[in-house]
Amino acid sequence: MLTARRMLIALAAVALFAGVVPALAQDAAQATTAQGQLVRVDTKANTIDIKTTAGADMQFHYTAETKVTGASEGVSGLATMTGADVTVQYTKQGQENIATAISVSPKK
Repeated sequence: MLTARRMLIALAAVALFAGVVPALAQDAAQATTAQGQLVRVDTKANTIDIKTTAGADMQFHYTAETKVTGASEGVSGLATMTGADVTVQYTKQGQENIATAISVSPKK
């Protein structure tokens, strides 16, 4: 009887842990947003640099899956839009910021 109880408690602990780990992983991949002005586009390194509204410099890597709105020709169209206001949605992968969406407003 005591062994069965221990087994049941162990199974309950494993089930609880199995539910917690995916939830923690999902939080780690949650998107964050940054706003600022486009400073530079490096098409060879697939990066953009912005100066945020708080004055910080940030760099983002973009991929073929990054959605770009407000720029003709997608990410390559950003190269001619230095100084434009941008909003970047991104996730952290290690130390890198990976852009999932970039929205551009024309220069004022």
